[in-house]
Amino acid sequence: QPSAPGIRCARWRPPRRELAMSNPQSPPQPTADWQAVLDRVVPAVVALQVTAARSFQDDHAGAHGGTGFVVDAARGLLLTNRHVCTCGPERATATFVGSAAMEEVPVRIVYVDPVHDFALLRFDPDRLQQTPRAEIALDPAGCRVGEEVRIVGNDSLEKLQILSGTVARIDRNPPDLSGDYHDENTFYAMASSGTRGGSSGSPVLNRQGRAIALNAAARESTMHGFYLPLHRVARALEAVRVGAPVPRGTLCVALSYTSFPEVLRLGVDSAFIQRKLLGAAPAVGGTFSKETPPGGMLQVQHCIPGTAAADLLQPGDVLLELDGSPCADFVLWDAALDASVGKRERLAVCRYGKRVEVELPVQDQHEFIPHGFLELGFGVFHEVPYQTAMRHHVPLQGVYVAQAGFVFGESVKTDSIIVDINGSPCHDLQTFEKALQQIPCKEYFTVGWMLPKSASERGRTETPVKMQRHWSVSRSWTLDRASRTWAPRDLFGHAPDAVDEEAAALASAESQAPSAVASVAPADGDAEPPPKKRARKSRGGDAKAALSSSLCLVSFRTVQSLDMGMVITAGNVENDNLCFRGTGVVLDPDAGLVLTDRSAVPQPLGDIEVTLGDEARSASVHFVHPLHSLVVLRVDAAAGEPACGPRRFGRAACFEGAALEPGDECELVGLDEHCRLVSSAVQVADVRPGRFPTYCPPRWHESNLEAIILANPPPNVHTGVLCDGRGRIQAFHAVAMSIDEENSNCLGYGITHEAMRPVIDHFKSLGVRSRPLLVPSLELTLSATELSKLRRMPAKLRPSAAWLAKLSAAGGCVLQVGSVASHGPCDGLAQKGDLLMAVSNQVVTSNSAVEAQLRKAVEAAAAAGAAERVEVQLLLLRRGRELSASVSVQLLPSDGAERVLCWHGLVLGEVPRAVREVGAVPDGVHIAQTMLGSPGEANGVEGEFLLAIEGEATRTLDEVLAAARRAAQAQPAEKGERRHLRVETAGGSGRRFVRPLEPDPLFWPCFELSRDAAGVWSCREHAGL
Repeated sequence: QPSAPGIRCARWRPPRRELAMSNPQSPPQPTADWQAVLDRVVPAVVALQVTAARSFQDDHAGAHGGTGFVVDAARGLLLTNRHVCTCGPERATATFVGSAAMEEVPVRIVYVDPVHDFALLRFDPDRLQQTPRAEIALDPAGCRVGEEVRIVGNDSLEKLQILSGTVARIDRNPPDLSGDYHDENTFYAMASSGTRGGSSGSPVLNRQGRAIALNAAARESTMHGFYLPLHRVARALEAVRVGAPVPRGTLCVALSYTSFPEVLRLGVDSAFIQRKLLGAAPAVGGTFSKETPPGGMLQVQHCIPGTAAADLLQPGDVLLELDGSPCADFVLWDAALDASVGKRERLAVCRYGKRVEVELPVQDQHEFIPHGFLELGFGVFHEVPYQTAMRHHVPLQGVYVAQAGFVFGESVKTDSIIVDINGSPCHDLQTFEKALQQIPCKEYFTVGWMLPKSASERGRTETPVKMQRHWSVSRSWTLDRASRTWAPRDLFGHAPDAVDEEAAALASAESQAPSAVASVAPADGDAEPPPKKRARKSRGGDAKAALSSSLCLVSFRTVQSLDMGMVITAGNVENDNLCFRGTGVVLDPDAGLVLTDRSAVPQPLGDIEVTLGDEARSASVHFVHPLHSLVVLRVDAAAGEPACGPRRFGRAACFEGAALEPGDECELVGLDEHCRLVSSAVQVADVRPGRFPTYCPPRWHESNLEAIILANPPPNVHTGVLCDGRGRIQAFHAVAMSIDEENSNCLGYGITHEAMRPVIDHFKSLGVRSRPLLVPSLELTLSATELSKLRRMPAKLRPSAAWLAKLSAAGGCVLQVGSVASHGPCDGLAQKGDLLMAVSNQVVTSNSAVEAQLRKAVEAAAAAGAAERVEVQLLLLRRGRELSASVSVQLLPSDGAERVLCWHGLVLGEVPRAVREVGAVPDGVHIAQTMLGSPGEANGVEGEFLLAIEGEATRTLDEVLAAARRAAQAQPAEKGERRHLRVETAGGSGRRFVRPLEPDPLFWPCFELSRDAAGVWSCREHAGL
């Protein structure tokens, strides 16, 4: 539970690395009498490992730890804090850390209090074979000022810590935490115990070995610990023991304990205090006694809007009597309301010095706690919780956004409240579900929402969002209150696939496509560098007007859980989503093809929209260049157009073949985030091999490109096109992100027409129905090295004089190998630092020359009928020694994940090319993400590669499914029994890990996202895995 500044809950989320934590107070050395007490009670203390399977209320999904203790050994009942076990879907285990056997058992919630910070859990006592049966008795009356106590628990997640203190107060108001949840209408005790994270739920013990309170929170940078008294806990425990319900009444009003001097200033008669409170005998079973009399009264702080209390009570009212009896004790308040659920209570309050009597209905507080939720696009939604309504002064109606997810995260923030859909009120979860079911996939709808914790966004905001049913399984969950089990049902049903017709048409077109020559980029002609020309100047003209129907705004959005290897900065994070924008260029208006770059569309897995003027359409990735930052999109058909017909989007841009050179002037034209065309006159400073940033962990980055560098790049345009005054495009201007520990910088560069031409020619001539474009590659990263540096090297290491002359005549530099891709054609042949001198007996001094020779070899092989096997002769120089070898050219398809598998929270995909590029990788599938609250996170699965499940290799996603299926069949899940799978993983360095993973098919069923022939993503579930 997040904590307010200075106050923290003592629950602990384990850090990635263990941090040194100093405790200002050393653990006490137990005296003889304390030693006997501790020996008796310590076996009853457990360390709790809890995984919140979903975000719920204001608690986020994820694993954390805490403490609990046995209060009934025969029935297997544990006591802990509510904020430890959470109120939503969870999985929890208890480790009996007070026993040498350290036995571990699963636990489940049997009762969670709707307002106070405690919960009761159940375990099976028969599972304990070596742990002595011990329990700790509750003694609510034992919490007294001056009582010496010991707090025994999982402090700092160190399994077992024993801390000491002396109770200093028993009438403190509840600690104020930063989250929506906070206890109310109860006293807290306080002592200087120095408790820290992980100790939530620890018993506060007296010398008799009884629990007098429950450790709950602490104040940072102090020794102060705060404890919940056990009066309501003892009552709930007795009811649970006999299987009876635990009634909890509320008036929907929050009170605070206010000192006598303050209530006197508010108008309370001093005679009432002396006669009714201090002069009367203390109530039996209450907080106060003759030795510790009350020092204040209960004052109204606030009421939930829309309730009877809000109409009849006012902030500042001081409670005089409850049902005719004086009441200044929260224990008496709770007892009276719990006994009157469904009835009415009479209250007498002091308001401005006058006595005011009101009568209010006592409502069932359990009804104000969410007992169900909806899942849509990785978002979680449930009814407004009581604590949110009380904390932020909002009515108990609407739908609370526990996690915005993909669909609503487009514009709605987590922790907001949805009040209407398309103008229709959503007072509860049922009306919200019905409204969602009426909205077709990919259709926009309006959401009225407000963010109660924000002063600037408390008012209603209406924003459009796009329905996306196909990114995950959508479910409605209901909690069975008797068994505390969650039951799901499908939210939308299994709708027919809307793209079957188009996918079939594409598959048919591919079978009738042209010959194999069309499956690779056309040859480039002469590979010699073009003759130098006089610098050209832009002739003016209206480039913006010429491109107004050809440039479009590209918007990409995906949920953070589906990041498959993107380069992310703070500017890309919007709510739960990752958002990217850039400029697109219309290639083929009839086929709906648009060219953009990877800064706008970093991966195929995401929602893409293309906006041209006042027209916006969805789009899908058609091709991602594996080497350069070029992406071809295909826009969806407009409304009313057939799915397989022409797309009719914009006007085709004109690409000029002339190459830009240093000194040339041109126009940089692009779109800003508001879809406005902007342009700026720029000058080419240089055209040279680019030095592009690399990333750790590995991410795709531009490579092997002669980049256009501008002398005066404008600050307001990042992506766009470089063109002449008539709007004829000469290059595409892309961006790369340079990221260090503190800052991120946007680096602009131009992709030459020569590098773009194979893509443009392929799709403009053959369209969307052609065979896939394959890019020839040696799978080497090359960088340019000046000849002047080579000449200064020792004679035995540098190239011969003849080679230096050839290189000087060809271009004045040499290509040096920077990395060799694992399993690529040059793996085992080339090494980092080698010099690439020639390809197919042609001297190469630039990346474009290498690409030209590879395309020539591909065309020649296709003409000879051997398109499947293309070979070239390489000449390498290693430490002055020439190496010649024939290697196969690798034909790279479109880059990016085509298929993603989520297995128990591990987001798996085939190993990306960018990862193989850095060197050898383990033989397995790539772990792109681990979802919070999943078995993968809860069981601490490490590494970036999944190698095996139960000893069975998982080299591909299909092998993962097969291994998981066989493991499930070999270990069938029996009721009440736990099963674990041994999962072998590895890090990027090759270091291996083996962890047991406990499957959770209820909350984490295996599902798969895959792309069809039309580029459209769909989700399907693999049952039983």
